[in-house]
Amino acid sequence: MNLDELISNGAFWMKFWLASMGVVLVWGVGTVVWWSNSIVNLNLLSIFALILGCAAAFQSSLGMRKADPKDNF
Repeated sequence: MNLDELISNGAFWMKFWLASMGVVLVWGVGTVVWWSNSIVNLNLLSIFALILGCAAAFQSSLGMRKADPKDNF
């Protein structure tokens, strides 16, 4: 499977978002319970949230491209 097929595969994105949600949930519990005073953890959690936000924007624009009949994607 090449990269074009992978990024346009709905099953991949479902698994990606489910795995990301699991990471965020586990990390969030760790943040509240053990690392509540860690600035490094807060920075890493913020960076992870920014990366996930960009991935979500990419996926939504991919859906828009696939829905446009004039786009040959």
